[in-house]
Amino acid sequence: MTTSEATEILHMGDADATNMAVIEERYKRLFEVNDPANGGSFYLQSKVYRAHEALVSEVKAAEAAANAAKGPPPGGPAP
Repeated sequence: MTTSEATEILHMGDADATNMAVIEERYKRLFEVNDPANGGSFYLQSKVYRAHEALVSEVKAAEAAANAAKGPPPGGPAP
């Protein structure tokens, strides 16, 4: 799933796509609303789950890339 599609599913702007607090809040709300036990749709609930999964993966990859760009700590790599 693309980041664009995931942000549409979670009803968030592209600027919010890197904010974990917003991602988690939207995910929890939409996951509960679409719970089949509450009359929701399993299909929509699964789309919300996959959108959350995609955005979290993107945020973690961006954080890893930012950390790698910083290089090793002063004095060389940690033991």
